[in-house]
Amino acid sequence: MNNRLIAGVIAAAACGYVLWQYLTPVEIVDVHGKNMCSKMYDCHGDILLVRHFPYLKNRQIAWWEANKDMIQAKYGIPHKSEDGYYNVTIMGFGDGYRTEPDESLLFSTDEVFCFYDMPTEVQCIDRNLLFDVDLSRNTGLTYESY
Repeated sequence: MNNRLIAGVIAAAACGYVLWQYLTPVEIVDVHGKNMCSKMYDCHGDILLVRHFPYLKNRQIAWWEANKDMIQAKYGIPHKSEDGYYNVTIMGFGDGYRTEPDESLLFSTDEVFCFYDMPTEVQCIDRNLLFDVDLSRNTGLTYESY
């Protein structure tokens, strides 16, 4: 009897969590355009910082397709190059902006992505790549989920 009760409680909690994840809308926290990128990485595209992004690739693609016109109208993203290429990277916002880790630490394991266009010291986020949308002449439209 107790085993069934425990299994039922665990199943109900798991179903509740999955339902909560499914019903929570994606929140776009911040946007960084093509000219606002890290010193360490090439400026190859735009970056959206989000919360509550879907886990499944098909849901991620469905979210992008449903919201790309709104993102273009509101944020002007994606910025297309002369030949029509664009790249949009969607990253998790996590715990928010933070300062850059101290490079003098010998065993620093922090992986951060910093936006040096921001006029404050708190300009980095924990590196959490979620999804990429790329359009180019050679490969067409591609989606990559991390």
